[in-house]
Amino acid sequence: MSKQTMRNDFFVGKQIKFQSFGVKIGIEAEKILYLKKIYRLLEKTFPGGFEKVREKEIEYRFIIKSNKTEKGERFELFRNDEKVIEDAGGEFFFQMVESEVRLTVAEFAVSKVFLHAGVVAWKNQAIIIPAKSYSGKSTLVAELVKRGAVYYSDEYAVLDAAGNVQPFPKWLSLRGIIDPDTQLECSVESIGGIAGTKTIPVGMVLIAQYKKEKKIPKRWNPRRLSSGQAMMEILPHTVPIRNKPKFVLKVLNNLTSRAIIVKTVRGEAKDFANTLLNYFKIHTD
Repeated sequence: MSKQTMRNDFFVGKQIKFQSFGVKIGIEAEKILYLKKIYRLLEKTFPGGFEKVREKEIEYRFIIKSNKTEKGERFELFRNDEKVIEDAGGEFFFQMVESEVRLTVAEFAVSKVFLHAGVVAWKNQAIIIPAKSYSGKSTLVAELVKRGAVYYSDEYAVLDAAGNVQPFPKWLSLRGIIDPDTQLECSVESIGGIAGTKTIPVGMVLIAQYKKEKKIPKRWNPRRLSSGQAMMEILPHTVPIRNKPKFVLKVLNNLTSRAIIVKTVRGEAKDFANTLLNYFKIHTD
């Protein structure tokens, strides 16, 4: 199915309607142009595509309102009558809309737990790297992919009830290509990698704090964590913990009881990536 056909399928009047991970969403705007801008961003976030949804099934309805002011055109965004973005302008507003939609899917996904984490696969086992934004996880994921790891996500680890991980291969958000601060969205193919397509078990969870100029010893020996210690480290990165705590704890218990959990301080991603993969090979073969 072509992208143009996909657009025609999901655009209904001045509205986009779709579902992803069981979350049924509608986005309304006064101008088709606004919807097209958002759709182009969503295509990069959900490259696996969307599923159709009927009007009466929509659970989360986003409405974009605009006003002309002395500052130019300003926007507001409502989700189910609650104002979530106020007085924003320019292309940044549409990026914020995409972010709100993405977070809504992560928070309310059916029978899934979203962790804020980077994910790659090596020999059909996942390495999950939980981390906050602007912590260098996308850079580390990119370096692992350049060394042959299969790309799963630089944003979310999507776990099923058994604690296995499935792909969320959004375009990577990378800095340092133009300058240290400018962020570009890059397809995994553009850095020479491929995206995963199947659900796989988790071999390792890496809790890593980046420190500039940190040198990794030749014999890297990270701290191994118990299942309980791992749960405490991972919980702050778990998106739906407030909405479905029992399910989240069950999934995390399944994850941490089977995977290797290590904690460390790391240096530059390009120096650390080989060390991590070598350790993973030794301890998971």
